[in-house]
Amino acid sequence: MIDLLLLFIPFFALVLLGWAAARRGVVPMDGIGSLNSFVLYFGLSAMVFRLSASGALMQEGLLGLLLAYGVAGVVVTALALVWAVRAGLVRRDGGLVALVTAFPNTGFLGLPLLTGLLGPQAAGPVAATLIVDVLLLSSLCLAWAHSHAAQDAPGDDPQEVWHAVQASLKGALRNPLLWSMAVGMAFAALHWHLPKPVDETVRLLGLSATPTALFTLGAILARAQMQPSHGDVALPGIQVPAVLKLVVHPMLVCAVGWGLHRAGVTLIDTGLLTVTMAAALPSASNVSMLAERERANTALVARVILWTTALALVSVALWAHGLGVQAAAA
Repeated sequence: MIDLLLLFIPFFALVLLGWAAARRGVVPMDGIGSLNSFVLYFGLSAMVFRLSASGALMQEGLLGLLLAYGVAGVVVTALALVWAVRAGLVRRDGGLVALVTAFPNTGFLGLPLLTGLLGPQAAGPVAATLIVDVLLLSSLCLAWAHSHAAQDAPGDDPQEVWHAVQASLKGALRNPLLWSMAVGMAFAALHWHLPKPVDETVRLLGLSATPTALFTLGAILARAQMQPSHGDVALPGIQVPAVLKLVVHPMLVCAVGWGLHRAGVTLIDTGLLTVTMAAALPSASNVSMLAERERANTALVARVILWTTALALVSVALWAHGLGVQAAAA
């Protein structure tokens, strides 16, 4: 257990460094968006492209893993929405809270952390979970959020929610990570290779992704923490979303995967371990920026991100220890 914590400390230290730099003003608030754009459109996109082009997303049993991960994610999303309704949140806020509860920080934290822990073979399943998170869960949660205007209006057009789903799906399809993944898979299927100078450029961009993403994650968390609260509305406690994210989500992925395996679906044990650990990651930091854009309760979303990230150093280590992962495997 101590070995696992020591393995994780450098990753979370970079997050803390970015948080401190933003809090001290070394990184200006209006510069964090530029850092985030570099990571998303260049660093992580280059990393995901190289992973996809190497054939890492064509592993045996990957569809079964995505099914297990997707079913668990939908259940967690539904539980979070039930909690949001009982907590009295409007649909706009409830949809974003459900998304931040079900969407792990795969890009900024998961890829570097889990490949360091489980080895390079973990990169394919971890990256593939973005398909479920971006296309399925984000679309469902944003569709719920976009239906807030019609929540109390009788006689609404029954197609309102469907239009919201379509709008959300179109937004998800603009995610550069999905496009870099698709282009990389095309390269792998067609056995194409980039010219050496271009490939070296993409390789260098990919190498920059890990430290820059972790540093930027810390800066984003600091910015979210320093933002003013959502009016004078009292914020509900975030214990339930935190438990759903860090405990229930990975537990469901593991249980659904085990059930699918018993039902005859092809699942590789190491792959199931990988997506279970991916589900155990803290909430994705980019949901706070999405909450700003949707004019939702950014303070509540930020609290879920902050607390799940702070607790993840211990909770992820506990999951790794409980699942029999050894630090020496890194």
